[in-house]
Amino acid sequence: MIDDASGNGLSGTDETNLGGIFGGWVGTGRVAFLDVTHGDIASPVQVGYDEFDDRCGRLAAGLVARGLAPGARVAIAADNSVDYAACYFGIARAGMVTVPLNTRQPAETLAWVASDAALQAVFHDAENRSLLPHGVPAIELGGPAWSAMLDHSPAGVTPMAPQDVAVQMYTSGSTGRPKGVLLTHGGQLFSIGQYLSGVMPMDPDERLLISAPMYHKNAAMQLKMALRLGGSMVLLRRFDADDYLRAIDLHLVTAMTGVPTMFALMFARPELLESLDRSSVRRLSIGSAPMTQALFDQARNLFPGCVITNGYGTTEVVAVFGGHPAGAPRPDISVGHPLEAVETRLVDPATGTDADPDPATGRRQGELWVRSPGVMAGYHRLPEVTGERLTDGWYHTGDVMEADAQGWHFFVGRVDDMFSCAGENVYPGDVEQMLEKNSGIHQAAVVPVADELKGALPVAFVVRAAGHEADPADSAEEERIKAWALDNGPAYQHPRAVWFVDELPLAGTAKIDKAALAAEAERRWVPR
Repeated sequence: MIDDASGNGLSGTDETNLGGIFGGWVGTGRVAFLDVTHGDIASPVQVGYDEFDDRCGRLAAGLVARGLAPGARVAIAADNSVDYAACYFGIARAGMVTVPLNTRQPAETLAWVASDAALQAVFHDAENRSLLPHGVPAIELGGPAWSAMLDHSPAGVTPMAPQDVAVQMYTSGSTGRPKGVLLTHGGQLFSIGQYLSGVMPMDPDERLLISAPMYHKNAAMQLKMALRLGGSMVLLRRFDADDYLRAIDLHLVTAMTGVPTMFALMFARPELLESLDRSSVRRLSIGSAPMTQALFDQARNLFPGCVITNGYGTTEVVAVFGGHPAGAPRPDISVGHPLEAVETRLVDPATGTDADPDPATGRRQGELWVRSPGVMAGYHRLPEVTGERLTDGWYHTGDVMEADAQGWHFFVGRVDDMFSCAGENVYPGDVEQMLEKNSGIHQAAVVPVADELKGALPVAFVVRAAGHEADPADSAEEERIKAWALDNGPAYQHPRAVWFVDELPLAGTAKIDKAALAAEAERRWVPR
């Protein structure tokens, strides 16, 4: 297994293949999964490391028996399950490339992904059969072909070179066609080691809760960390706020990660939260999308004594920030301090040069560039895009960060989300942070609408906080929020319209669907 140089302190056999990261725990009798994907939260099915390793090995052997060679692309189109995880690692174990499919995307998009990746097989469950790309050999989890694969004797782990591709994970495609991100065995092993040593240090007795879809980097990294660590996972088929909270209580969950919208949905259930024992939770990481101070404060109130971190990562690189090397306390919503094994820069998007610090505060702001062994190898069949996003090994994240004088980094916004209002740069995340400081607002999402005079104007969709339901006869509520925004931020940032909604729409990765909100804003907007 990975030695001490990778940072997690575990030892064992040599490890070059992502599919073998948990081999050191085989034979220990440890439980890998508390599987509640069947729907009964109170009655988990326990799957040990021995059984899981055996299943991965049989799947690897079955793929080879079907005539697939190392490097072949094999997809997974399914909801969370132990079998999904076995496919993920069994494919890699055979030296093939795992291609997780976003099952929230339409069939025509997945058909394009199948063609782009030249898929040679796809594992799927019954619920997602309708999404299967035409012409790709399909193996249904639990079906006859699946049983035939499990009849093979388990294969060993195929040795791989660090630069060999392990996973081809597609971006969401929110700005065009999805892009296949090439993640190597060496890069994945580096990232897992960095996570366990510096990003989110954990103990082998951890019990992690996974409900985000495994096709997304958040759940995929959580799965890899838990298996590498020898911990146990409470596995839900998909996210449901009530089931998630009950699972914490029933199964003494110690560590949780997820995207901000997941936690916002949970925190909107105060009565259920108060009825459950949450004292087992000692680590909570919220990431993959911007987190506001208001959400952080809610998490701290509901999980007192818990270490809460604002996680950061992209599909292209996941291990970037951790704690301070000198042990300085971490500011609440900072994404962390750059890891010692990772190089970072803040680059002025306009000039392409490193951002200068402010003479008065020492703070710097610019687009985050990252260089480390964990950065993707590139985009599949997109050399021009790869050239635009990788410069001498530096990955241009597209995320604008601000760093203080101690090196703590704070997310500001996306380079391509920023818009200009009367010549002033507006980052939607800044406006959302400000709005959610209002005690009457639970969640806010800000998008621009076109304006002939000022170029673009910010508008907001707002979910009210519990106990702040509006009087239907009160027509002045919108004006009060706009006035509050003017009092608490620069005038150009205040939303020119506020629309109240029961909940914000989610995209397939459980993030707020800003594209849908932008379209809805254009439909509702009436220039004033």
